[in-house]
Amino acid sequence: MRLFVAADLPVQVHEALCETSAALRELVHGRYVAPDSFHLTLAFLGEVPGSQLDDAIAALEEACLGQGPIEVALGPLGSFGRARRATLWQGLARGVDELAGLAGDVRECLAERGLAYDATLFVPHVTLMRAADLSAGTLPMPQVAKGAIETVTLYRSDLSGERPRYEALHVVRLQAPPDQDWEGNLS
Repeated sequence: MRLFVAADLPVQVHEALCETSAALRELVHGRYVAPDSFHLTLAFLGEVPGSQLDDAIAALEEACLGQGPIEVALGPLGSFGRARRATLWQGLARGVDELAGLAGDVRECLAERGLAYDATLFVPHVTLMRAADLSAGTLPMPQVAKGAIETVTLYRSDLSGERPRYEALHVVRLQAPPDQDWEGNLS
């Protein structure tokens, strides 16, 4: 099965991404990502045998232990690749360091359990388009929004249809541990 770990987007952020995507459709040709597929990937595992699913779940649980919700805000548009065949995405203006830390923890816990992942440098973004022709140079101002990422999910992706389909296999809620005073007692 093809797996990845993603931070689930707050409703306000998702709605703003939908508005930006709709504005892009008027100006840019390419393959648009369906709004129900928007996500922020923390680690892409690729093909994983079913026998290692429990290891992937345990890694996700361990990586998120003690991690509270992460406040994020949408930032500018960006792209990977060439102008006539780019991947167009929207990045973050807030929460980048916290998400990078969480992505690092997820990747470390996966590695400790012998699970391979794509070790590409983490750039927090939500893909809006693939094979985008950006040669015209005209892009709309992206919508901005903020909210808190409260869950991280292990997804299975199915690429057999007309567009990718994602199935949530395991969800972890981000909850900070109770505060402790300087003597280690719960406050």
